[in-house]
Amino acid sequence: MNKNTRRVALSGILVALSTAILLMGGVIPAATFCGPALAGLLLVPVFVEGGLRYALSAWAAVSALSLMLCADKEAALLFAFLGWYPAVKWPLEAKVGFWPRRIVKLLLWNAAAAAMAALIFYVLRMDQVIAEYREMSRAMLIAFVVLANVTLILYDRLLGIMAALYLRRLRPKLFKH
Repeated sequence: MNKNTRRVALSGILVALSTAILLMGGVIPAATFCGPALAGLLLVPVFVEGGLRYALSAWAAVSALSLMLCADKEAALLFAFLGWYPAVKWPLEAKVGFWPRRIVKLLLWNAAAAAMAALIFYVLRMDQVIAEYREMSRAMLIAFVVLANVTLILYDRLLGIMAALYLRRLRPKLFKH
């Protein structure tokens, strides 16, 4: 089997698995936030094997499928707006220094989250989600945003660990020559 066929097959399998994880959001309440993070982790091998183009294509496919099929639209929107991050992490790190990279990552993440919130509040008018956020006090909302940024920093670290595990343990077993 040639290298390109392997890339496409791996991408297809991981797109299907990511979509299945997001579909579980309708069944498991905690999956609203955990599902998009786990689905994003599955893009790491796609990036390693195929690069940015394959990873962004996989993200677009999972986003489209989850927006069409998932009962939990909040989880699908989270992945659609924030699931691109694993694909752009390494190209961004290759071009920018340590501290500017951290700032750029946080700015991109917060801009995407703000765009998603604007879509939910002003375009889609998802009443249940709007009601949840309206119940929060201002201090609680600020704590929520700070916690989301801390989560991004931890998730960024987890993506690095996932890449290392894939390269050292799983890749040699999957792609023996």
